[in-house]
Amino acid sequence: MNHLKAGQEFSMALRQELVARVDQATTARRRRAAHRWIGVCAFVGAGLLGGVGAAASGLITIPGAPQITPLGTPTTKTYTGTATVEFGEAPPDATAIQMKLTCLTTGSWAYESGATSSCKATDVDSRWGVTKFQIPLEPGKDSTTIATQAQSKWELTWTFVNEQSTGWATNDAGKTYGAQNDKGLPEMVLVVDTNGVRGYVNKDELEDATGQAVALTFKTREEALAWQESRKGKTFKIPVYDSDGKTVVGEFVISNGEGSVPVQPEASSNPTG
Repeated sequence: MNHLKAGQEFSMALRQELVARVDQATTARRRRAAHRWIGVCAFVGAGLLGGVGAAASGLITIPGAPQITPLGTPTTKTYTGTATVEFGEAPPDATAIQMKLTCLTTGSWAYESGATSSCKATDVDSRWGVTKFQIPLEPGKDSTTIATQAQSKWELTWTFVNEQSTGWATNDAGKTYGAQNDKGLPEMVLVVDTNGVRGYVNKDELEDATGQAVALTFKTREEALAWQESRKGKTFKIPVYDSDGKTVVGEFVISNGEGSVPVQPEASSNPTG
């Protein structure tokens, strides 16, 4: 499966967020946007699970994952080059639009969110040629534009869905665990480790590895930028546990602090980026 990539956007957002900690001129809205990108890239780039990847078709399997119920019959259309997709009238209960883009040729695709996906020749006609994502249904939002090369052919399937949030679970040690959701991160965050096994990482260790924790300590812009520069080319490993928070089942790898580690395959995906 070809997940959306947000490496460049994440790097920019992290830089903005670090600088924002010491720049009084940065608005609160910009800081919130940077936080959203940090969370998104953790999923996209390094195997953090949430949203559609955690639950689909109304079946809850992971604490904190949204309950997603398809509404109506999926629509599938084929396009060549950049195109604006018209969704039509949404059902009354719809809260989002679930999409699946299948590349029919090589190319790269850019989405309105700023995220991108791409297909090599070996991806075409394979599971790696499929990108799944979801966009919220907003008032007046009845279309989306996907940009690609003029000769690139692609197929898009979309379905209106109803998404309802669910709560995290709590283990015997009193720690919350589950998927990343609109409430943020639980104390133990669901991930896919380097061997493709699902487990949980401690939120504190995750934030240390991604830089969200150290961002609070910077007093100058120069400190923030120097820290980011020092991370280039490095990888950081943290243990992955069973839901009990004690049994180690694997390790989670973050590269460059920018979520550049390839994401592990899973049943479905939810980059919101």
